[in-house]
Amino acid sequence: MLAALRVELTKFYRSYATYIGPVLLLGLVGLIVYGSAKSIKHTERQFKREIREQLGDDFIVTGKVVSAVSVPRLILAVKFPMFVFVSALVAMAAGGTIASEYRTGTLRTLLSRPVRRGYVVIAKWLVNSFHALSITMFLGAIGLGLGYVFLGGGDLVFLGMGETFQFQIVPEWKAIKGLAFAYLLQGVAMAGVVSLALCISCLTSRSTVAAGVTVSFMLICGMIDLLALRLESLQPLTPYLLTTHMATFEHVLDDVPDWADIRNSAFWVAGYIIVPLAGAVAIMRRKEIKC
Repeated sequence: MLAALRVELTKFYRSYATYIGPVLLLGLVGLIVYGSAKSIKHTERQFKREIREQLGDDFIVTGKVVSAVSVPRLILAVKFPMFVFVSALVAMAAGGTIASEYRTGTLRTLLSRPVRRGYVVIAKWLVNSFHALSITMFLGAIGLGLGYVFLGGGDLVFLGMGETFQFQIVPEWKAIKGLAFAYLLQGVAMAGVVSLALCISCLTSRSTVAAGVTVSFMLICGMIDLLALRLESLQPLTPYLLTTHMATFEHVLDDVPDWADIRNSAFWVAGYIIVPLAGAVAIMRRKEIKC
């Protein structure tokens, strides 16, 4: 098992493609921070107006409401960078880990050694899951770092992410710890995306198919979540979607987090990790490996 893990780590981090993701994330977050810094006055006026609309005109908002910690929180709230961009990077990396090696014959060479097929799959899953966790945490860290450079420090001011708009002011250091925990949970949830991509990669010999199907699954889940806000008939589906439970992890920033709901989402994420991974191992054990 350790030998297989060493081989996978070497192959993964020697590939130049591994480092494309962080560069793209740096560019994406850079655009977000640059846009926020250039229109900081307009953004703060608009945000203060939204707060007054929710809490009443008698509520006066003064001072700085957009700071460095606002950037990683905004990335979580918008969802596109996490649910689509990071998911796509994770799916492309994990989707090609079996399929591409199967097509080139590398997998046959690897399995000619005395190593169990299940160990190979688990080693690939561990490496890709660490990669998913790394780029997820990198997304939050680079957002915070660039935020300090262009926006400066300050407390986190936002309207609660729950169904009821709840105005909250979170002290800066507490906000950083809460954001770190939220991104950690998101990174763990990305291991579910790795499992799905790996399972599909074991079924097909095309890495693009494995990555495309996984990304499409995440997009469909996100669309159902969005449509369920307006279409009541779709609401019964939302408790079974991975994106629903990833969104639940954002609520660790709430003034009084619903830990029971967060734990329930953690169990669902664990299911999304374990079931496809077990399927990948089962498929790999029965797969006929050819050159």
